[in-house]
Amino acid sequence: MPRVLIVEDSPTQAQQLALILEDARFEVAIAPDAERGFELLTNDRFDLVLSDLLLPGDSGFDLCKRIKADPRLRRIPVVVCTSQAEPFNVLRGLQAGADGFITKNRDPEEIAGCVHRALARPPTTESTTPISVVFLGQEFRLPAGREQLLDILASAFEDVVHLNAQYQTSLRQLGERNRQLQALADSERQAHEELKRAHEELKRAESQLVQAEKLSSLGRMVAGVAHEINNPLAFVVNNVAVLRRDLGHVIELLHLYRQADSILAEHDPALLERVDAAAAEGDLAYVLENLGSLVDRSGEGLKRIQRIILDLRNFARLDESERKEVDLNEGIRTTAFLIDGRAKAQGVELVLDFTPLKPVTCYPAQINQVVLNLLNNALDACPDGGKVTVGTRLTPREVEIHVVDTGPGIEPSIRDKIFDPFFTTKPVGSGTGLGLSISYGIVQAHGGRIDLDSSPGRGAHFIVRLPQDFPPGGAGSDESSSAGL
Repeated sequence: MPRVLIVEDSPTQAQQLALILEDARFEVAIAPDAERGFELLTNDRFDLVLSDLLLPGDSGFDLCKRIKADPRLRRIPVVVCTSQAEPFNVLRGLQAGADGFITKNRDPEEIAGCVHRALARPPTTESTTPISVVFLGQEFRLPAGREQLLDILASAFEDVVHLNAQYQTSLRQLGERNRQLQALADSERQAHEELKRAHEELKRAESQLVQAEKLSSLGRMVAGVAHEINNPLAFVVNNVAVLRRDLGHVIELLHLYRQADSILAEHDPALLERVDAAAAEGDLAYVLENLGSLVDRSGEGLKRIQRIILDLRNFARLDESERKEVDLNEGIRTTAFLIDGRAKAQGVELVLDFTPLKPVTCYPAQINQVVLNLLNNALDACPDGGKVTVGTRLTPREVEIHVVDTGPGIEPSIRDKIFDPFFTTKPVGSGTGLGLSISYGIVQAHGGRIDLDSSPGRGAHFIVRLPQDFPPGGAGSDESSSAGL
C-alpha cells in the first residue's frame, strides 16, 4: 500500500486530505510543518509527499527544494496542494522541483487521481537543463522534465476548467441572487408605495376625523345654544301674543277715555290740563296709531329668530345619526338660509332652483355639510355683484345637487388637486384645505361622486350625484344627467 506524507498546518484540512487518500487505499502520515515533514522523510519510507504551500517556518516551496536537493529523497514525488491557484504559485512550485500541482477545493476523486498520476510517472534520474520561462516580467527556471511539465500543465489546465465551472456556477448563482434582489426591491418599492398611500389615507382619515369632531362639537354647541334660547324665546313669543291681544283693549279704552274730555273740562279743568300735557309729552296720538304695528313687527322678529334656531337645529341634526329618508330640498334650503346673510354682505345674489324630489336615503347632517362647504367656496370665489345658484335635479336613478358660481373658474393645472387634503388656493390663514376633501369623502361614503365643470373665466359648476336609495356599503350608479342650472 503506497505511503503518503501530508504536510499541512491546518488539522482540519490535514484530516480531510487523509480521509480522501485513505479511501483511495493510501497509507497516510501527517506532519504539521516543513521541519517535521523533512524529519519524517529521513527516518521513514514514503512514496509521495503532499504539501501545502503556506506553512509555519519554511514554506512548501522550501520543503520541495530541500527534498530535491537531498540525493536520498529526490526520487520521491512532491505534489503541491494549496487553496491559492495563482499562476505564480504554479511556476514557483515547478521552479522548486514539484512533480504535481492541485488545488484543495477539487473533488476527492481528482485529488486522488493527481496522486496516482504522480506515483505512476517514472522519476527523472538524469539531470535536465532548466527551462527558462518569463511570466509578467519575472523569470522562472524550471528544472522539471518534459513529462513532468506536461502533467503539471495539464493539472493546471484542469484547475482552470474547474475554476471556470465554479465561476459559471457563481455567475448563475449571482444572477439568481440579482433576480431575487430585484424581486425584493420591487416588492419593497411596492410596499413603500402602498405604505405611502396608506399614510396619505391615514392623514385624510385623521383630518376628516378631526374635522368631524369639530363639527360634532359645534353641532352640540349649536343645539345646546338653540335649546337654551328656544325656551325663553317661547315665553317671549307667547307674552307678545298676549300683549298684542290685551293691547287692543287698552287702546280701545284710551280712545273711550278721550271722548270724556268735554265732561272732564266742565268738572275738573285742571285734571284735563294735566291729561293733555301728559298726552302731548308722550305723543299719545302717534303711539295709539303705531303701537299695534310695533307689536306686530316685534312678533315677526321673534318668529324669525325662532326660524333661525329651528334651521340651526335642522342643520346640525344631532338627533339623526342614522341614515334616513329626508327631503333634500328642505335641507339645502335650510343651509342656504344660514349662509344668505354672508351672501348679502358680500353683494352676491344667492339663487335657489329646486326640482321636486322624492325622499332620499342619506345622513342628512353630512349632506348639509357638503352643501355648506360648496356654498362657502362659491361665495369665496364670487366678486361683488356675482351670483351663486344652488339647486337640485332628478335622474332615473340619481339625485343631483348643483352649485354654480360666476367666479373666475378653476385653472386646469390644479383641477386634479382640489380634492386633496390641505390643498387650498386661499391666502394663508383663510382656509384649511379640508372642505372639498371632506365633502368628497362624505359623498363617496354615500355611494355617490362629485363632478366639476369649470374653465378659467367661466366660473365653477360642482355636481354632487347621490343614489336615490342604496344599501349600506353600496356604490352609486354611473348613470347621470347633464342637466345644468
